[in-house]
Amino acid sequence: MALAVAVLVAAFLAADWHYYAETRRSLDDEFGRRLAAIAELAASEISRLAAPISLEIFDDARAADSIRAGLERIRAVHALFNAVVLREDYVTLMSLEPGLYPEDAEYPHWQADYDAIERAFRGEAAATDLHRGSGVYLKAGYAPLPAGAVAAVVGVEASAEFLGALARLRLILAAVTGISAAGIVFFTVFALRAASSLASARESLSRTESLAAMGRMAAGIAHEVRNPLFIIRGAAEKLRARHPESAPDVESYVIDEVDRLNGILTDYLLFARDEPSRRVSMDLVATLGRCVRSLRDSAVDETVAIETSFERPEAPFVGEEKRIQQAFLNILLNARQAIQAGGAIAVSLAAAGERYRVAVKDTGAGIAAKDLDRIFEPFFTTKSQGSGLGLAVTKKIVEAHGGEIVVESAPGAGTTVSVFLPMTARTGGPAGGGHGA
Repeated sequence: MALAVAVLVAAFLAADWHYYAETRRSLDDEFGRRLAAIAELAASEISRLAAPISLEIFDDARAADSIRAGLERIRAVHALFNAVVLREDYVTLMSLEPGLYPEDAEYPHWQADYDAIERAFRGEAAATDLHRGSGVYLKAGYAPLPAGAVAAVVGVEASAEFLGALARLRLILAAVTGISAAGIVFFTVFALRAASSLASARESLSRTESLAAMGRMAAGIAHEVRNPLFIIRGAAEKLRARHPESAPDVESYVIDEVDRLNGILTDYLLFARDEPSRRVSMDLVATLGRCVRSLRDSAVDETVAIETSFERPEAPFVGEEKRIQQAFLNILLNARQAIQAGGAIAVSLAAAGERYRVAVKDTGAGIAAKDLDRIFEPFFTTKSQGSGLGLAVTKKIVEAHGGEIVVESAPGAGTTVSVFLPMTARTGGPAGGGHGA
């Protein structure tokens, strides 16, 4: 599209410049023919006023005055700049502008107008190319005097007034060309950005359709699978009660696995649903503090240090508290699972412009570059267990609250997950929800 527009505009501009060049050439040719005809008219006027023609007649004051008067009339009628009579050695016999072209002196333009003057001496009226003289563009026409045995030539000069209009036209064309070039560049950039946005919109639409299909599927599966799971768990609990000697095996192989499958199923349902909850005033510092305490209380290995750094005692926010808390817990659990004994997790909250920045930094193994772009994809996980929905759910919750989540990581350098939430929260719309991966 952009290329087609660029080609059309370029073709239009090329046609305009071609038209300008042809117009200039046509006017130049027509102007030359006109001056050649005026030169022939001046030669006829001299022949009429001073017949028979001879070079000596220009030495006769009365005859010279009569010829000069005739040439002045022609100059006035045809708006000429000058009229001259030249002999074969290019000496000026008569000039209406003696201050510029002195009489009895070599004609200053004979070299520039040589071709046209020589054609006139051979008996053929001719015109010169445009040349710049006395601050204006001039063009001259020459004709033989007399028409028979050529003794001298008559030359007439006029300014090319049409060049003024052409100069304005050229200026307009140059401006149009510049504006068009800038327009092509702007349109190309706009088209590329629009194409990129369209591709992103299509990708987002495709992802939304996939998630909607998954939601419908998950809702149907949940109804069919959950009831058998509850029956299996209930039977396992009865079996454990009747056979205490086998209780550990029943607990490990049946009840734990049923609970794990039920948790995965719950993740699917909570991720697929868009059920809005009531948004209330809350304190992000308090919510984040509760999440950190929950992580500490549930930690089996107490060698992992969890440090907090909140730059303010309170962080007022309007949102769905349970889901915001779920998002923070998902991030903290991922950080805890990523580090070994002796590692550390740093949790901070600070202002970043008009947003809050909640950062969770761990000293774990980090995330490989090939996996970093996929961590928010539903069902993608590098863990041996888990649904792969933790960060997908978290991203959904954060974006539903008008926020943004950013992950920075490198192998061996740990991971930092930053959640940016607006200090003035966006209201309305579903926020989604979920459990950790």
